[in-house]
This record gives sequence, structure tokens and C-alpha cells, in this order.
Amino acid sequence: MARIADDSDFEALKRLVDNHDGWTLELSKSDTEVYTRPVPGCNFNMVKIHTEFADVTADIVFDVLHDPDYRKVWDSHMLASEEIGILNVNNDVGYYAMSCPPPLKPRDFVLQRSWLDTGPQGEQMLLSRSVPHKNYPPKKGYVRAMSYITGFVLRTNENSKTGCILKYVAHCDPQGTLPPWLVNKVTHTLGPRMVKDLKKAALGYPGWKLTQPHLRKPWRFPEEIRCPRISIDDCLDTVTVPLALPPAATVSSPKSAPSQQQSPSTPQPPAQRKLPQLKTQTNGRVLPILHKKAQSTPSSPVVEEAKFPKRDDLKELLEEKRKDEKKKQKDAKEPKGKDGKEGLKSSKELEKEAKAAAKESKKLSKAAAKEAAAAESALAKKEKKEKGLTKRRSLLNLKF
Repeated sequence: MARIADDSDFEALKRLVDNHDGWTLELSKSDTEVYTRPVPGCNFNMVKIHTEFADVTADIVFDVLHDPDYRKVWDSHMLASEEIGILNVNNDVGYYAMSCPPPLKPRDFVLQRSWLDTGPQGEQMLLSRSVPHKNYPPKKGYVRAMSYITGFVLRTNENSKTGCILKYVAHCDPQGTLPPWLVNKVTHTLGPRMVKDLKKAALGYPGWKLTQPHLRKPWRFPEEIRCPRISIDDCLDTVTVPLALPPAATVSSPKSAPSQQQSPSTPQPPAQRKLPQLKTQTNGRVLPILHKKAQSTPSSPVVEEAKFPKRDDLKELLEEKRKDEKKKQKDAKEPKGKDGKEGLKSSKELEKEAKAAAKESKKLSKAAAKEAAAAESALAKKEKKEKGLTKRRSLLNLKF
């Protein structure tokens, strides 16, 4: 479940961003350095960035990272953001959804943020990680990603009064079907882009803030907090997090690694795998029914002839033709020569004759239908004439 961050967590964050043991320098460009490090028990690497902002103070960058209204302006990847509630004046829980390049589905997070400001000429730190929340389960159309740790450490630059040094560390699992090698390759290239976007946003923040109807900063002034207060019990843990902030003593980490690998395997029972049985059952039920329907469907137009008169005559003609076809088929089956060419010719001829017989049967049925229609029309005409004669006779009888 969610846990209120204390001083030991922020001390661990500082050790993580300052210590380079085990880290690999992937990129060094101007004032930006990108490092990566593998994490035991996880396929995704941890990323660390060191950069320097010469024209932006640490206070402004700290405000940009906090301000939810301004994030809608500068964060082009954000699809949705919502403040769920606060745990105390330095800890809150929020929902964040971001877009991904197609054909990937968008990702969303439920994050707990903790921050600490040590005052002027000090350090400003922001720490966040994924937590569950009972009112924010995974949504349809999104992949619920996991942030094991995301941290920022802001320090004033001793060489310039207007600049600051930013140190960033992140370890995330995007979930879904993304291969880990691809994610590890892309992360150290996306880091400098994030730094550029953040610097550009920080340069424009003071002017944007003056245009807003309010100048609230609840992360600095607790009396301006308007979010509802929530309980830690609302953030119940359903997923075990494989990585936490590194403790001061790391001797017990190798022993705890196998226990963490065994613990997720125990609550995953291999039962409830009945999909193959259901498929065989449905196939066994559906196929005989379809087969019976196929047998019961009429294969010839003889059934339709019951609607017309002279059905017996048509039946006799069809039976005679069928008898002739059977005789021809028997004669074709008998060998006529040593080679099989004559047999092939006879089979083709039989197919042609069968098609011709089918055409003739259709013609006969049509002729019968026409005769029936003509007979019915003739009967109707006679009945009309007789009705007309009876009416005339009745009228004549009345006159005389």
C-alpha cells in the first residue's frame, strides 16, 4: 500500500542520483549526461540524467513539475490528468494518462508524489511511484504502466545565481507486449528530449502564471490546498513492486532477490485453464447440427414443383432421365482400353450430360410453372365471364 515518504527516502534518492557505481554513461552532450543501470530481477534498465539550466532557477523548475494547470500547456504527451486527493501537505495521489506512438496503446498511471523543500540555497526533491487506488482500476483502451521510482533533485548552481542543476532518475515498466531491449534502447534517447521540453516550459512559466486568474501554489502554501483528503487504506497493494529506493546497507539485497522472485509465483495458480476444453465442446456441438441442416436442405428443384399442377408427369420424366444417367455412368466405369484417356473423356462427357440434364429439368419446371400460370389465368377469365353472364341474365329477368 502507499507509504508516506520520510527523510530516509529522500536521502536514498540523493545517493541514487549522486553515486555512479554500476552505471554506464550512454550519452554526453553539452550540459546533459544520460546513464543507465540494470536492475536485478527486472528486464528494464534504470535511467539517470544530469543536466544544467543556466537561465532557470530551481524554484521555477520545482513549480513547473508541480503545477497541474501548466502541465496541460507544455506536456504534449498528456491525455488526461486528475488530482485524486492528498495524504498530507507533502504527499498526494493523482492519475496521469499519456499517449504512445501508434500502433501502441496509451499508458496510464496512478502515482503517489512526495516532495521536500529544504529552503533557500538548499535542495528541492520530488519523488513518485505507482500505487493502486480502489476508485481507479485499469481502464479499457489503456495499458496500466508501472513506475517503480521517478525522482527529481534540484540544486542551485554555485557558479551562477540564476541557474540550477537538475538530476533525474526513473525506473518504469510500460507493461504490454513491448520488448525490453527496445525500451532500454529508446529510454536513453528520449531523456534529452524530456529535458529540452522541461527547460522550455520553465522559461515560459513566469509569464504564463501572471495571466492566470489565480496565483495559487498549494505545494508551497498548504492553506491553498483544495483537493479532498484521502486515506492510505484507499491505496491497497495488489501488485508487488520489485524495486524500492536503495537502503544504506545493501548486504541483504542478494538474499532478498530470490524471495521476491518466488513470492509472485506462489499466488499464480496454474488452474482455470479450460479454454481448450470449451473449444472442443463447442466444435463437437456445432458441427453435427450444421451437418444435419446441410442434409435436410433441398438439393433439387423437385420440392418446389409441388406448388404447380402436373407434378406426376414431371416426376416421371425426371426419373426416366435419372435412370438413363445411371446407365451411362455404369457404362463409363467399365474399362474401354489400356490407356486411361478414354476414361477421362467419358467422365468429362458425363459431366456435360449431367449439366445438360439439369438444365433440361430446370426448363421443364419453368414450362410447367408457365402452364400452371396459364391454366390459372384461363380459369380466372372463365370465372369472370361466367360472373358477367349471370349478372346480365339477372338484369334481363328484371326488365321482363
